[in-house]
Amino acid sequence: MPEGTNYKSLSEEEDRIYRKHIEMIRSNVSSGIKFDVACEFIKVGDRELSDIIIDNAMKVEIAELHFGKGMTLDEVSRKLGVSMERLLNAHREMMEDVMHSAGEPARSHTGDSGTTTH
Repeated sequence: MPEGTNYKSLSEEEDRIYRKHIEMIRSNVSSGIKFDVACEFIKVGDRELSDIIIDNAMKVEIAELHFGKGMTLDEVSRKLGVSMERLLNAHREMMEDVMHSAGEPARSHTGDSGTTTH
């Protein structure tokens, strides 16, 4: 695992909050709201969980727009209203997450049903 990268297993309640807020951000961004403004609607008491939601929402948007819809990273940066540097950092973390996930055994074999996030 890359130094400085933290992965957390979410409880069922945290997972519910996580999924709800990821969808809220995605919906707002789809409506044309810039990423950081969409994230202002996140009202989670746990700062770590809030940070995880925002970090992963950025990665979901990159995956959807860049890999899914074929937008260039520059176009994604403009659509989300975030700097190219921030976008590239999130993209790099995504690739690290993929490498981390590829090294883990399937969770279904361990009986762990919680979400593991970065």
